[in-house]
Amino acid sequence: MRSAILNPLPPPLKLLPIGSIKSIENPKDHWLIEDLWTARGVGVLGGAPKTCKTFLAVDLALSVATGSKALGRFEVRAPGPVVFFAAEDAPTLLRERFSALAAHRDLKLASLNVLVPDVPVLRLDDREDQDRLERAIVALKPRLLVLDPLVRLHALDENSASEISPLLAFLRRLERDNDLAILLVHHTRKNVSAAAQPGIGLRGTSDLHAWGDSNLYLRRSGDDLVLTGEHRSARAPEPMHLRLVAQPAPHLELTSREPGEESPDESFAEEVFWCLKNAPGPQRLEDLRGRLCVRKQRLVEALRELTKAHRVIQGPEGFACALGGPDD
Repeated sequence: MRSAILNPLPPPLKLLPIGSIKSIENPKDHWLIEDLWTARGVGVLGGAPKTCKTFLAVDLALSVATGSKALGRFEVRAPGPVVFFAAEDAPTLLRERFSALAAHRDLKLASLNVLVPDVPVLRLDDREDQDRLERAIVALKPRLLVLDPLVRLHALDENSASEISPLLAFLRRLERDNDLAILLVHHTRKNVSAAAQPGIGLRGTSDLHAWGDSNLYLRRSGDDLVLTGEHRSARAPEPMHLRLVAQPAPHLELTSREPGEESPDESFAEEVFWCLKNAPGPQRLEDLRGRLCVRKQRLVEALRELTKAHRVIQGPEGFACALGGPDD
């Protein structure tokens, strides 16, 4: 009896009827940046070195901070303050990136609601740094936290789920407690096949891929960059081609191809996959050729790659995404 008084049992877990949970009244409220990043979404912006990941992160951050369209196209639904920590860029270089993009959009740098932590190092695996970051987030109440890149923000073994999972759990709690979206910039492995699911190519444990509510991936293709995305609870956007434009100020621009112009080989298998994923049902070879405007042999080779990667299956009615695969 005395032991029970000194060590009382914790209260039971609180359970809520599913119908009592507030619904999303406007479907557009699901988005922070329409089609690119979900509201309160955590996730990864992944890509190989020198694929302009930081340029894209700056574009998304400036858009959230100002309400201007991301990449000149995508609406920001709920603009607000942004916290941006760049572990590899000196503050002066980061300032120049934001200054260039602000000038391109006719915005004044001094008016940007972007805050940069004034510390040389931030360790997400350190309790003291976690506490300092959390207190700053609680005080500022930003809409978006950008951490670039993940590899410079910890001293853990990225291949170990048991080491990385507590770090991701901390960030998830930060999101849930503060109505916050979080974007982690992260590297992909070298020599990842174009047919492989982009998230599989992220460096380290697969927990990083599974953790994301919204993930974006950059891949170089000739002079262009190919941007693909995935969402836990929304349809993925179509692959997009970007180009880094130097004048009048460095910024990323969406590019377009004329009808019938073939996709670069490096990204073509990925475009075939997304075409199948968004099709209403199985697609015959000739149907796919008509939609993609490509040579038959090139399409056959891409389908062979996707089939070997277990992402596409061929049935009596044509080709379709594999059921039960990593994309379901």
